[in-house]
Amino acid sequence: MSLASSEDDRPTENERDLRIRDLEATAIAMREALELARREADDRLQAAGAQAFAEAEQLKTMITALRQELEAQEQSRVEVLQQQKQQAADEASQLQATIRALRDKLEEKQR
Repeated sequence: MSLASSEDDRPTENERDLRIRDLEATAIAMREALELARREADDRLQAAGAQAFAEAEQLKTMITALRQELEAQEQSRVEVLQQQKQQAADEASQLQATIRALRDKLEEKQR
C-alpha cells in the first residue's frame, strides 16, 4: 500500500504540464511588468530631461532679457551723465562769458 500511496502523491504528467505552463505564464507576466516599469521609468526620465531643458532655455531667455535691460539702463545712465556734463560745461561757459562782460563794463567805467 505504501507504494500505491506514493504514486498517488506524485503529480501526473498532465498536472506537471499545467504547472509548467503556469510558471511560464507567470514568468512572461513578470517580464512584461518589468518591461512596462522600465518603459515608464524611461518616459519619466525623458520628461524630466525635457522639462530641465525647457527650464534652462527659459533661464537663458530671462538672463538675455535682464542683460539687455541692464545694458539699456547703463547706456541711459551714460547718456544722462553726458548731458549733465554738457549742461555743466555750458553753464560754466555762460558764467565765464558773463564774468568777461562784467569785467569789460567795469574796465570801461574805470577809464
